[in-house]
Amino acid sequence: MDIFPARLKAARKAARLTQRELADRTGMDQGHISRLESGGKGVSMEHLQELAKALNITVSYLIGENVKEEKGGYNATGTRGALLLNYDAPAGLRELAGDTALAEALNITETEWKALASIQIPGEVSKDGYVQLLITIRAVSD
Repeated sequence: MDIFPARLKAARKAARLTQRELADRTGMDQGHISRLESGGKGVSMEHLQELAKALNITVSYLIGENVKEEKGGYNATGTRGALLLNYDAPAGLRELAGDTALAEALNITETEWKALASIQIPGEVSKDGYVQLLITIRAVSD
């Protein structure tokens, strides 16, 4: 499986955008976005840049590079990195893992990432919901 379609779809979902909304932000049509996400269409450098900008991620991330944690980059090590690469992980948890500034401000440990990833929650939980869950985990662990 090509990593670009999976990362594009995951980034779009993490940004809570529909294909139509992403298409509107990039000047592409929804069908083009759909074909990109299914791997049925190649992508130009210009479109890569437009997609990355609209999704607030790097082109390097979209094309499969594991960028070190710098200015919006992603650290693909440990549980946090595994969450970023796991497209089946809950969207809210992936969004928290991708928010470098927030993750650093919260100083989330590897053990806490594992705890957050291990909890099965019915329904969809937002990034803020996972922050609240983290606070609860810390409260009961002390």
